[in-house]
Amino acid sequence: MTKQQETASPFLPLTVRLNTTALTAASIVPLLLISSHTNAQPEKILIGTDAWPPFRFVTQNNISGIDDDLWQKLSQAMNFKIEYIRCPWKRCLDMMRSGQIDAMSGLAWREARAVYIEYTNPAYYRCSPRFYLRRGEEHILKNQQDLSRLNIGMVRGSAYYPDFDSNDTLQKTQMTQEHVLLQLLAAQRIDTYIGTDCQADYELTHSQWKQSFIKAPFTPDSHTPLYIGLSKNPAWRSELERLNSNIEKVLQQGFQNEIEQKYYR
Repeated sequence: MTKQQETASPFLPLTVRLNTTALTAASIVPLLLISSHTNAQPEKILIGTDAWPPFRFVTQNNISGIDDDLWQKLSQAMNFKIEYIRCPWKRCLDMMRSGQIDAMSGLAWREARAVYIEYTNPAYYRCSPRFYLRRGEEHILKNQQDLSRLNIGMVRGSAYYPDFDSNDTLQKTQMTQEHVLLQLLAAQRIDTYIGTDCQADYELTHSQWKQSFIKAPFTPDSHTPLYIGLSKNPAWRSELERLNSNIEKVLQQGFQNEIEQKYYR
């Protein structure tokens, strides 16, 4: 992960002339109040989000799911308001780069992203990349080399595992949403699709193709921790350590067990 870049204070410098012979508690208090005010955390955080059940359920009027559960706990602990900005995943990443939004969740760490995203630590969940096939076609994908002969569905802008992400010779059909990949596989327009099991398993189980599709025998030797990431906007970047501390507290209070019971039973 790249070293955080230092930025100038967003506040104008305050010049104060003190008479050292007359310095009293009364003269110190206003300075403390000014310091407290100027260092206050932002009141609202703009979060880019798209549909990715069970982490993010997106309807016309509501955002819910695992990620929202986490954000709600953090907002209560740190006293900030949440505003969701709906955008396709790749566009959300572009908005993080430009500073149009403050944060995203469900992020896999990648060196290229760390140039413009400050990742929180620890991760709040861990997934594994898997490939999905039409039942009865398990023989077509038994190892990494088999991928070279297949048309592989994926979500545009997503990161899965390094050997796949960096391989530009593979035939990759990129879509904006996961659920479209299931439709393409059913219509035989792709041979397989890749997803992270913590999301892809859920989506498949709740689809009409739960008996028609199956995981490929080939299992990449990789795991994908999921993080909250902050854009390089100075206001929220200064809150990174507090976010880290509160994410740790949420995890210690049994958050992962809560979501297992709520979403995967």
